[in-house]
Amino acid sequence: MERRAGSTGRAADAALVEMTERLNFANAIRARVDARPGYDPRTLGIGQVHIGLGAFHRAHQALYAELALAARPGPWGIAAVSMRSAAARDQLAPQDGLYALAERSGAGETLRLIGCIRRCLVGGEAAIAAIADPAIRIVTLTVTEKGYCHDPASGRLNPSHSALSQGDAASLPGVLTAGLAARRQAGLGPVTVLCCDNLPHNGRVARQVTLDYAARRDDGLAAWIEREIAFPSTMVDRIVPATTDADRARVAARLGFEDRGAVV
Repeated sequence: MERRAGSTGRAADAALVEMTERLNFANAIRARVDARPGYDPRTLGIGQVHIGLGAFHRAHQALYAELALAARPGPWGIAAVSMRSAAARDQLAPQDGLYALAERSGAGETLRLIGCIRRCLVGGEAAIAAIADPAIRIVTLTVTEKGYCHDPASGRLNPSHSALSQGDAASLPGVLTAGLAARRQAGLGPVTVLCCDNLPHNGRVARQVTLDYAARRDDGLAAWIEREIAFPSTMVDRIVPATTDADRARVAARLGFEDRGAVV
């Protein structure tokens, strides 16, 4: 039974975390999990950028990438970016990007070790540089509806949004535009920008705010983005609860190692 209340339970949870070795490449072979990567994460090339390194991404897109890599290995590792907070990077980077995904059902709970997040970055400048990497072919997004700096009524960029006056790195439309501009200047191939946020016609919104932002700086860039970059729409209807200290303690007890990046 989980200990979710009381000083004794909290003290025991804290002691468990303090005593447990942190998950990483060196000890992952000894981790007690129900499934582990069907490839070697240490040699996995990066082919995707994800912006919005939260629990939802770790429990969904990263899981699907993991399953695809197990079926057909290839250079599809993820460079994941948090636009503002360093919390996710600080959880995952010391663990070599590894973490456990705990999946609950009526039959119980299973632990899957996820290894496809190969870089953990922070900030808009890091996101721009990642998008400009020649190896990147997909940019996925989970930044919440507010991150698009748009007018919901029109679906277009809101020109009075405060983030737009703070430079390219301060907003998602600016980051996408600057990263794509760098690719265009370098003569690199196109990428797919895949919005996975829960808003109607999400690909259309992502495309429009990027085009509007690009047109503010260069009509030729906007035309290139319109011609070369795909913005598919997706349907997303899932949530992932915030991982609690009790969750982390339970995962550590099963895993045999402390995992500060675990998601449930």
